[in-house]
Amino acid sequence: MRDHIWLFVICTAIMLGLLGIPCHAQQEEDLSYQRMSATFFKMLQQGQGAEAIDYLLGTNPAMKKVPDQTEQLKSQFASLGVLMGPYISHTKLAETRVAGMFIYQHYFVAYERQPISIRIKYYKPGGVWLCYGVQFDADLPDLIQKETDERVALDVK
Repeated sequence: MRDHIWLFVICTAIMLGLLGIPCHAQQEEDLSYQRMSATFFKMLQQGQGAEAIDYLLGTNPAMKKVPDQTEQLKSQFASLGVLMGPYISHTKLAETRVAGMFIYQHYFVAYERQPISIRIKYYKPGGVWLCYGVQFDADLPDLIQKETDERVALDVK
């Protein structure tokens, strides 16, 4: 009887271990888009804006079909340091996941002269995350002001 209990315990431990491996691998795969964002921001911090765009958009074979857009983004991101000063930091403002296949990230990015907004979209049509798009807005201070002003309750009499 004791032998059966030990056999049951050992088999249960083995099954839990085997079942845990795919779950862990799935979690690792799902986090790959976060590693892509982290690498992107590390490259921005190092003043490699064009290379950062190449890195992100290089994950999506469809981006090769729109080289003009890619080159324009590379040029814009390459000039960020010149226009905004050195990179200071970034903070994720929002992240939205849809159906386990689409991720939208919105970042507040601080440069010496002014903050900007960077938005990154990821899509996973199969088993691998692809960068679906990236954009930045230099008018973030104006947007913050507008949103704040809209929340101010005016007591006009």
